[in-house]
Amino acid sequence: MNAFTGAACDGERELPQNIEAEAVVLGAMMIDNRLADDVLNQLDPEHFFEPLHSRIFAVIKDLRRRDLLASPVTLRPMFEADAGMIELGGTKYLAQLTGSGAGLLGARQYASQIVDLARLRALIEVGRTLIESAMDTSIEVNPRAQIENAEQLLATVAVGGGKGAPKPIGFADAWDAALRKSKAVANGTASRGAMITGLSEWNEITGGMLPGQLILLGGRPGMGKTAVALAVARRAAEAGHGVLFISREMPVEQLMMRIIADMMFEEGARVTFDDVLAGRLNEADLMLAARIRDRIDGWPLVFEEPPRLNASQVAPLIRKHQRRLTAKGATLTVTIVDYLGLLDPPVKRQNREQEMGDTSKELKMAARDTGTTVVALAQLNRGVEQREDKRPLLSDLRDSGSLEQDADTVVFAYRAEYYLKQIEPDQHDMKKRDAWEIEMGAERDRLDIYSAKVRQGATGRRKVYFFGARQAVRGMDFMRTGGGPL
Repeated sequence: MNAFTGAACDGERELPQNIEAEAVVLGAMMIDNRLADDVLNQLDPEHFFEPLHSRIFAVIKDLRRRDLLASPVTLRPMFEADAGMIELGGTKYLAQLTGSGAGLLGARQYASQIVDLARLRALIEVGRTLIESAMDTSIEVNPRAQIENAEQLLATVAVGGGKGAPKPIGFADAWDAALRKSKAVANGTASRGAMITGLSEWNEITGGMLPGQLILLGGRPGMGKTAVALAVARRAAEAGHGVLFISREMPVEQLMMRIIADMMFEEGARVTFDDVLAGRLNEADLMLAARIRDRIDGWPLVFEEPPRLNASQVAPLIRKHQRRLTAKGATLTVTIVDYLGLLDPPVKRQNREQEMGDTSKELKMAARDTGTTVVALAQLNRGVEQREDKRPLLSDLRDSGSLEQDADTVVFAYRAEYYLKQIEPDQHDMKKRDAWEIEMGAERDRLDIYSAKVRQGATGRRKVYFFGARQAVRGMDFMRTGGGPL
């Protein structure tokens, strides 16, 4: 490793660095590509002091972005003519990096140290620039301008910037960019976000699923949250949007049985969810299922059912599927998490409210960092059951006010039919029975979906159909009995 330091000029030799840590991290990344996917979120090529290490990291990053194996064998052809590699004896150095496997346990900690050292070097560079500027009296002396420049440079270092860091955007430039986007939406060359087909009500109450958004879909048990989430997932995929569905509540097999019942109902079959569960499918049903299978074969919808999942692992999981879908010519646009309360918090705390706050912040950052929309299902407090009006409120979000704060949009699912069934009057109480029948008739197979918060627009409320026996959610433009679109 000393060969690296010796190759540096005298001035650079004194800069903060840890060449050994860089080598250990690169070796660990090539040994375990899952670890590489995590570390890629922490590092950029510019963080490495040794130029060869920076180039190796950039190649690993490119390979993993395309979901290809990154190992000494796959990297070798790309470095056979690399002067820095030749100086160290050739591509056998790649194998040397993975030799001990010492970095597997501490790679994330080493990566953090590499970032910190890069930040210190950036700070030193800023200091040198400021000294040279202050000492130069050949130009107009303007201390105030130099102080402002110093503040800007230091702020860039403070937020982790450096080469390639985003530049500040002026008010007028931001104004022009916003107007261009507004005009593009108006003339159809840009969209407000991912829109789904067949359930326009979702588009209307959310305003479209924008990149970087966190949308909470809340409701009490039995309100149809998972059915709505599955409807959004499969209809977004049908519209060509890549979708990742992370299920922590139930196995994917159970989710698929719900989708099968839903889609067969859409094709006019009389099959119920219970029929699919019990295997009561005749030959005609199986033939219909096969035809539907052929139709959905190319839809960009993938499922994950991790036995445990930390909230901090959501972003790496999204990035993994972004690479895989990109390799297939699709773009991951929407990630659905069912549900938020079953994610492990980033850090264990004694206070559940703080844990939920940490979790919601991680999901928000996952949406921002990956440029996708994250739709997270959320349970509501039992206090809803104690009120006469059981329609959910923002204050009903369980365990944390941070949920409301971090979410860009909050959507609630509510079925009055569910509660009406619980207060069904006696058959002999005709007066109450008649009033109940009228109310029940208005709410039967109905589901309210409404937005209680929309950061980028107005809130809205829509009624849709929910056929529980088929686990099917239908917009108002579908026939009430199911048989397909009008």
